[in-house]
Amino acid sequence: MVTEVVKRAAAFVSVCVCTLWLVASRPAGAQRMMHVRLGPSAGRNVSYLGCGCFWHVQHDVVTRVERAILGRSDEELTALTGYAGGTHTSQDGRVCYHSMTGVSDYGMLGHAEVVSLELPDGAAAQVAATFFEKTCVKGVRRDVQDRGAEYRSVVGFPGGIDSHAGKQFSAAAAARGIHVRTGAGNDGDVEGTVWVMDSARSPFYQAEVYHQFHADMVEQYSTAYYALRDALLGAGRIHRTGCSRD
Repeated sequence: MVTEVVKRAAAFVSVCVCTLWLVASRPAGAQRMMHVRLGPSAGRNVSYLGCGCFWHVQHDVVTRVERAILGRSDEELTALTGYAGGTHTSQDGRVCYHSMTGVSDYGMLGHAEVVSLELPDGAAAQVAATFFEKTCVKGVRRDVQDRGAEYRSVVGFPGGIDSHAGKQFSAAAAARGIHVRTGAGNDGDVEGTVWVMDSARSPFYQAEVYHQFHADMVEQYSTAYYALRDALLGAGRIHRTGCSRD
């Protein structure tokens, strides 16, 4: 765990970068959801949230959203770390974390760190309020050392800003003095601004396995939380990306 933090700090110094995947969930009373098949194609059908480093965003989405609001069990979790918001992939379709080779580098491809979420329309307003009150207060990441477009505040939904979720998040942001703008892809890091993407056009790409259910740079989590990585990998809910070190 310490080794990963050291590696991440080194990557930050050399390239000054770090990012969240968000997937939406089912409302109360709805039929039991089907688990999302991971990968770029599936990423077009899910939502995602990003606000700084995806390690702490994933923990927030799991604990504050999936468990507290949506009542999901470990087997039903849809929050995975990943990359989104760029307009490019590598020639082989991959989007990866920084490496010495720079191949498929998510920052160079214009993406940000995000967390997926399977988000039901009925829960969008409550999830939006929680996101802007707990995770992305004033539209600003809490880990201020993470600077640059790779850490920009960005959310994505199928249908974008005109979707039900897009409208709920836009209203929640505006009510808290946060600027909302339609993302074009490869957008910059503008303090106090949240970019809203259409995930059908700017899909989610799952991050490497070692980035899943990881300790934050400044906060440690429970052993049970870390164990979710192997549990979801074994269940086929997380897949190997083919990126370096994965």
